[in-house]
Amino acid sequence: MNLRQLHYFYELAKFKHFAKAAKACHITQPTLSASITALEKSFGTELVVRGSQFVALTDAGQIVLRYAEKMLLDQVALKQELSVFSGPLIGSLRIGIVPQSSVDIMPIIKQFNELHPNITITLLVTTNEKLIEQLTLHQIDIGLGFDDNLTEANRRTFYFYPQMDNDMAVLASQTLVSQLDTPLSDGALALKDLQQRPLVLLSQNMQFRQYIDNALAQSQLRFNVVLETDSLFHLVSAVKHDIGYAIVSSGIAKSAEKLFNLHYWPLQHIQSGNTVFITRKYSVSPAMNEFVSLINTG
Repeated sequence: MNLRQLHYFYELAKFKHFAKAAKACHITQPTLSASITALEKSFGTELVVRGSQFVALTDAGQIVLRYAEKMLLDQVALKQELSVFSGPLIGSLRIGIVPQSSVDIMPIIKQFNELHPNITITLLVTTNEKLIEQLTLHQIDIGLGFDDNLTEANRRTFYFYPQMDNDMAVLASQTLVSQLDTPLSDGALALKDLQQRPLVLLSQNMQFRQYIDNALAQSQLRFNVVLETDSLFHLVSAVKHDIGYAIVSSGIAKSAEKLFNLHYWPLQHIQSGNTVFITRKYSVSPAMNEFVSLINTG
């Protein structure tokens, strides 16, 4: 067994396809297959269920995958640790983020990039459920999501950095505001103010949308949802094109006001989870530690 074989095995488990995994590893498919076979011989057991193509990992393969992920991440962390002796940190940092959080992560990323220009950051937008899964599987290094619906195992496995209230707001275009027959209050709005108005919302699989749906159900009022999307860009674009009013986090509302000349009101009386940064307690790289230090001092 060697790290190269574990890397090939890890890529096969990720792509679930021999040809795609071989392409990702920049080797031929026969070379990949031979490497997996050699790995199986070294462990004395089958790791992959094969038909005419990849079918699944065996139970032994699932165990090897967990250790392979940790060993490969430790290799990356080791390289980052040693890079300080020859110059600045190098490598990568993968961050997962839910579409609607009260934190504008870009100023933190900018500050990190200025301090560590040789670290490449990958920003992945995902659901809260998927974010937790990707952290567990070491597919991302840091998550920015919500702190509810977590198991006790999650809470033992992860660190959580400062919890922030996730206040909501109603976002509208200047055109929609000017067309109102009855002007809305300049202060905070309540859900009753949105009855019969066209609403554009995030898709129902998003945690942020679930907070909204719970509030709508409890209000026993009728609402007119005209568009749903899992893309924050298209949600804001729909508001910009006068399709409807959006319910968003206050942080997104403030940014949209500045960037797209939209109008927003704070939205009252909706319970939502806290926004938190999440990291694993183990397999922590220097780049992760550096980013977390910026979170704690920000």
